[in-house]
Amino acid sequence: MTNSLQGLTSFAKQRPGLVAGLALVFGFFVGWFGMGWWLAPIDFVDGNLSQLRSDYQQDYVRLVASEYALNPDLDRAVSRITALGDNAPAIVAATLVASQGEEALRVGQLQQVLVVYGALNPDAGAGAGEPPNPSLWDQYWLPLVGCSLLILLIIGGIGAWYVWSTGLLTRGRPAAPRPAGSRPSAAATRAAQPPKTDYSAPTLVAAGTSTPTGGPPVAQFMTTYVLGDDLYDDSFSIDAPDGSFLGECGMGISETIGVGDPKKVMAFEVWLFDKNDIRTVTKVLMSEHAFRDEALKSRLAAKGEPVLVTPGDVVSMETASLVVTARVVDMAYGGGALPPSSFFERLTIELAAFTKAPAA
Repeated sequence: MTNSLQGLTSFAKQRPGLVAGLALVFGFFVGWFGMGWWLAPIDFVDGNLSQLRSDYQQDYVRLVASEYALNPDLDRAVSRITALGDNAPAIVAATLVASQGEEALRVGQLQQVLVVYGALNPDAGAGAGEPPNPSLWDQYWLPLVGCSLLILLIIGGIGAWYVWSTGLLTRGRPAAPRPAGSRPSAAATRAAQPPKTDYSAPTLVAAGTSTPTGGPPVAQFMTTYVLGDDLYDDSFSIDAPDGSFLGECGMGISETIGVGDPKKVMAFEVWLFDKNDIRTVTKVLMSEHAFRDEALKSRLAAKGEPVLVTPGDVVSMETASLVVTARVVDMAYGGGALPPSSFFERLTIELAAFTKAPAA
């Protein structure tokens, strides 16, 4: 269960726009069907005769005609028939057509009396037998409103995804504070981290293979995990020299071992998002013990390519317009009752982002 929740959390962090869109659509249908039809359905009260179904209106006319045959009170009959509204003449005519035997005689007698009295139009029999046709709006207003709301939700989801993918909300925003004591202070972390790689150094430039694209990186980040940082999840915005948003990269906890606090992390997810690519590339950095476990490695392969963490190794992730390298700067395994080399005491990764030359 814990692994499943961690997987869902990781997916939500990497695809917030998609998750938000799915949540909107799911909430719309739950609200429509669950609330509107089950928990709090619409209850019609204080209706009138003109709102009855046509067959019920015809039964009502027959009852009035039968009552008038027994007690010929014309004023009462007129008030009861006119309660059917503007369609009363057509309803009486349709009732006459649909009736047989003595019922037809009583309805016909009532119709004649009402015509003489002036309560009914003598031409109301034209088109009798057919109930009044409802307008197109009356027939289709509910699906039209539902489709319109769904279209608005889809447009809103696309807009939210665009805002997120272009970094308009996250650019320049400080990282969310973590609970006190859950992670070393920023100053202490920076002091403990080694310096970033100088890709402009003559020795690296002379090597010719120091960068995957032949040019210097547009951004470099150093991230360090230490045992006890159960909320570890670093992400960094990749911006071009002119400040335009290119994408994001980061690293977070993927898999733990054992129980109790603090969490014993034996696998991390390092990922790359490119605003010009529809996919997010993920690699799973695993401890030696986790990497030797074929069942675990096969399961984690669903998140990304499994990679054994080794000091100095470089893992490369490539998208449509970006290449990000993750170099293992420093690492140490934890000890205790758990298997050796199973979880990390600390892990420092350097992320370097390079832009690819546009295709000719």
